[in-house]
Amino acid sequence: MYLLIVLAAGVATAWWAGHKLGADLSAITTIATVLGINERTGLTKPVGYSQTIANQQVTAPYCNSGQIPAFSAGLTNLKQQVGNAMGTPVECEHVATPDGDTIQGTTTGLASYTRANNTVAFTDGWRHWALAPNGFVTWEGTQSDPPAG
Repeated sequence: MYLLIVLAAGVATAWWAGHKLGADLSAITTIATVLGINERTGLTKPVGYSQTIANQQVTAPYCNSGQIPAFSAGLTNLKQQVGNAMGTPVECEHVATPDGDTIQGTTTGLASYTRANNTVAFTDGWRHWALAPNGFVTWEGTQSDPPAG
């Protein structure tokens, strides 16, 4: 019990002395800075909204500077058939194979154009939609090509 009283008195005395004496500890900060020890140890990155960041031109993947990703040609027609399931483009359409086939990432999947059979298609990974020469087709599964017939 006496030990507890002595510890409480010591803490109270230290608190009182610290406030009455007003010790200046800036020398410790100066010495730490001279020794290379400080609070700034890494790279800083901006956090939150900044007018400078807002004014910077951000270019989407595979787009020219200032170009906004959009569906073009056959992909626009497919989007009219598929609707919201096709999402919105997050990159510009770009060539994916030496044959001239193209792909375009969207918020919900991948749109593509296959030159060999003149087919535009979209998949969310399981469901598929396509505008093939024989019309609009849908299917499910891992097969990327439209079903025959």
